[in-house]
Amino acid sequence: MKHTRRQFLQLSALAAAGVVLAACTPTAVPGTAVPKAGAATAVKVLKTMTILHWAQSAEPTDPSAQLEAGAVRKVAFQEIADEYKAGHPNVTINWYRFPAGSTTQEWLLARMAAEDCPDIFWSNADDLWPHINKGWALDFTEYMNMPNPYVAGNKAWKDQFEDVAIFAQTGPDGKMYGVNMDGAGVLTVYNKKAFKEAGIEKEPKTWGEFMDAWKKLLAKGYIPYGADLSTKTCCFPHWFEGHTMCQLLWDDIFKWDDDKNKIVDSKELAKHYQLGDWPDWEAFKFMGTLMKSMVPYFPKGFEGEIDYRQLFRRGECAMYMEGNWQISAFKASPLDFDFGWISFPVITKDMWPKSQEKVLRIQGAWGAMQYHVPGYLAKKDPDKVTSIMDWLMFVSKPENVTRVLMETSLVPLTKGAKGIPELEPFTRPYDRAVPYQSWNSLSGGALTAEYGVWQKYLPTAMTDDELIVTAKATLAEEVKKVLESNPEWKI
Repeated sequence: MKHTRRQFLQLSALAAAGVVLAACTPTAVPGTAVPKAGAATAVKVLKTMTILHWAQSAEPTDPSAQLEAGAVRKVAFQEIADEYKAGHPNVTINWYRFPAGSTTQEWLLARMAAEDCPDIFWSNADDLWPHINKGWALDFTEYMNMPNPYVAGNKAWKDQFEDVAIFAQTGPDGKMYGVNMDGAGVLTVYNKKAFKEAGIEKEPKTWGEFMDAWKKLLAKGYIPYGADLSTKTCCFPHWFEGHTMCQLLWDDIFKWDDDKNKIVDSKELAKHYQLGDWPDWEAFKFMGTLMKSMVPYFPKGFEGEIDYRQLFRRGECAMYMEGNWQISAFKASPLDFDFGWISFPVITKDMWPKSQEKVLRIQGAWGAMQYHVPGYLAKKDPDKVTSIMDWLMFVSKPENVTRVLMETSLVPLTKGAKGIPELEPFTRPYDRAVPYQSWNSLSGGALTAEYGVWQKYLPTAMTDDELIVTAKATLAEEVKKVLESNPEWKI
């Protein structure tokens, strides 16, 4: 969005107004300069407005909500909003409650069509890329290049954030479409008691060591690995593919990364599908073989929807892939056993000759503080856009991000912000964060279709060759939909 000089001055005035009002109180707002005596105090009064913010899992707990046993109310974001209100009395922050039972894609489609989306909404950026040309997300680029007036010494707002946060919000056209203050990682969580009973003395690292551990766990009556194929349950096939395909292809995967930003996006995949080099079907077939080899170690009913997280909590399931955010649940309702975190199995050269035998991690910008603004606001209410950006700059002060992270158990991607001590395993060294995960990198619909492929293959006698025939036909239909939505991507 091209901002006018008037809007730029408004953004500066919003911050200045906060400084003046704070100077009238015992403590000024941190990160701002208190005006010197004699300085002009007359600040243009902006119109009164309410910003509706969907903060995803970072949102404050509804005061009227009845909490489950062990749950703790989230209050940090409301406290931050109250502090902002004290310095900006014309702006009120209200919280949007995402409707239960909705999917993000369906919700976004309806909200954008009706132009009644929250003023700030959460979405993984990958889900937005096929719809950028429809104006679903506002261009943040010029604001990201402005100084954040709430952070002392900041010269460009974007400098506050880790590279992965910037890459994640950079669209296929090179523009930035949101701000990412936190992120997430995925490891395998395991039951230390189950490992001890099964005689597993060392944490497994390679695929062979994991296979040996699964056999021992099964012999002791445990479900070795939690997984299911339901599109309603996050996220075994999706995460499995990210870890596996990136090991199988390693540097070859970057042939799809045309803009060299270490993230493979929807436009790039659509292009390389048309060129005939995405997917790498040989690697896809081997990935399917690896996944099928795990079937004996999955819980019964894995082909549908099964709560393997609850099986883990009950001590029946020994391990499964999980994100760092689950630490909050483990703290709120402690497990009856000690648990640990290990990386996804390393694929060795004896299995796949091109393997680099290195550790990959799904680690990136998928936290609760990943925010976008509907593109239609640029024309509908440009003054509100100015206030929204000022609010988000205030939120992104490192000390404010830290306050939210203490309640969400997510990984900080804002420089200077800190996460909870229990996140230490998610900061351990690894060789690479995965640049590509699954068909979800093409579109959300493609991921759902891919789940359908696995549902036909894993629990049945379908051969590997039949898997590829089915997968090719399914993917062709999904690429067709993306190209119809983005005709300029056709080559």
